[in-house]
Amino acid sequence: MRNAIILACCIGLFACGSEEEQQEVLDFEDFAGETGIEEVVDSANTNVEIDTNDNTGVSELISAMHSKYDTLALEDFHLLDRFGFSQSKKVKFKGNFEVPYGKSTMVKPTAELYYYSFADSNKTNSAFYNYLDGMASEGEGGPVKLNVDVDAIKTPPMFMLVYDTVIVATNYQCEHAKNDWQSFQDSLLNYFGENYRYSFEVDCGGPLKWKE
Repeated sequence: MRNAIILACCIGLFACGSEEEQQEVLDFEDFAGETGIEEVVDSANTNVEIDTNDNTGVSELISAMHSKYDTLALEDFHLLDRFGFSQSKKVKFKGNFEVPYGKSTMVKPTAELYYYSFADSNKTNSAFYNYLDGMASEGEGGPVKLNVDVDAIKTPPMFMLVYDTVIVATNYQCEHAKNDWQSFQDSLLNYFGENYRYSFEVDCGGPLKWKE
């Protein structure tokens, strides 16, 4: 009888221990599930699809450049976002080739394209003049005046075209200066036209030069 009581107690203790261990495992799994790492999709790495109904010229440019550049969605802020545009498009071009940076490093060049259309030329002018003022203050190289070159300005390399109702801006990186950006600019002129009102180019740290 005594042995039977001892055996019953042992079985009871074993069962209690098993339930506690099982409870601990369940709690841990719940905790791990709540604090697990959630996959985040980076919109900047989303490929841009060509819009066949696009009348801005951006989709045609993407199609023409696809053999050399991949195109990614771009959501970065631009100074022209502050002003009253009618339509905007932003695209990042990433080269599928490499160019030298420094003595031993190779990088894939990237360019950020910003397209803005406006209701009329007055709104285009207002946005452009305000942009020049903002560029001077943020770039610490101003003031930037129409058709007046600037020797040094703290702003990334860029190229801008200003038409009657459209502004196209392209930003590069100093690290990608070895790329043939002239051919990229020529492509912009091919698809947006050479009848611009203003155009200027900025090298890394300057100079800023206006084009005729």
